[in-house]
Amino acid sequence: MKKLLVNIDFDGVLIPNRFEVMLFERLSRLKLPPHRSLFPDFLFEWYTKLVSISPPAPLNIKLLKFFANNMDKYTLRLWTNRNYVLQEKTLTNLGSFKNIFDSFSFYGGKKKKSKVEGIVIDNNPKYLNCGELGGILYKF
Repeated sequence: MKKLLVNIDFDGVLIPNRFEVMLFERLSRLKLPPHRSLFPDFLFEWYTKLVSISPPAPLNIKLLKFFANNMDKYTLRLWTNRNYVLQEKTLTNLGSFKNIFDSFSFYGGKKKKSKVEGIVIDNNPKYLNCGELGGILYKF
């Protein structure tokens, strides 16, 4: 039986969405547009530092255990809008659950432009059409 490739978002699915919420709140306070390609460099630096110095976020243990217990049915890819400079922090946050993933894709704010095989699981409906087989809306 062929395994289904599942692309799983990090912020909002595997951890609470607090970092992105804080980023968009800051954008609003600064009266900047919420389009990632228009973010000034200082805002990306602020966000990266915020994520880097924060303690690990609580994990969605229920979802991670589901996939850990069904590894014979699924191939997992971490599929995130985080920049690759946050890769170490992100994988550290996953702890031993990082071992259930076959690959890791860091899109640096450009995930919307991606087209991936399999399905996607994301907390934002605008990314659900990025999966060739569609997507599942899921919020932690």
